[in-house]
Amino acid sequence: MGFQFDLSFLIFEIGVAIKYIPVVLLLSIVPLIIGLLLGIGIAIIRLFKIRPFDKFFTVFVIFLRGVPLVLQLTILYLAVSLSFDSLAKTFGLQMSSKDLSYTFIAVVGLSINATVYLSEVMRTALQSVPVGQYEAAYSVGMTSRQMLWRIIIPQALPVAIPLIGNNFIGLIKGSAIASLISVVEIINATLYEASGNYKFLEAYVAAAIIYWLLCILVERLVAFLEYKVGVYGKGGVV
Repeated sequence: MGFQFDLSFLIFEIGVAIKYIPVVLLLSIVPLIIGLLLGIGIAIIRLFKIRPFDKFFTVFVIFLRGVPLVLQLTILYLAVSLSFDSLAKTFGLQMSSKDLSYTFIAVVGLSINATVYLSEVMRTALQSVPVGQYEAAYSVGMTSRQMLWRIIIPQALPVAIPLIGNNFIGLIKGSAIASLISVVEIINATLYEASGNYKFLEAYVAAAIIYWLLCILVERLVAFLEYKVGVYGKGGVV
């Protein structure tokens, strides 16, 4: 008897995957917010060549962009797990590596990765604003902070938003890597249900459908935000 795709089990697995959407959102939205906040700071430091931090962050970004996310997360997990017990003992903490939240480690690892890429996104967006806008702001007596928040960043948003959206989609898909450090997310959950009947194809298809739907929603949100900030691409200020 040949292979038969079990549609009813696929529907069941989709229901399982839906329950773990909050985990995926935690592993993608939190790193996106952290990465965006830190990325803006790193981009400004590198753009205005604030010494000595500009050199450090340049090397930091170049190095981590050359290391796959799976390696970054695995190295972080091993480094924290192996060193936590000795650090806890040094500081008198009544904790051990067994008490660590794998989800927290995954969020930290994904946030570091997001910071690297979003810093490049924001640096590119800030550089897209004509130099004349910087000079005009200084000529009317604006401080660097006023210039950034009232003129430069609003005009950089139309360039940044599509790239931020792409990084958000990358984080949603990259959250699946958290399964390597025992975080139960969509793929782990669906495969666990399939382990009893070996219907792994249905499990993978169900996970793929949920990831696809999440990415479609993000694309729609990004398109809406692009429309809302489109006025700034014409030189608007706030």
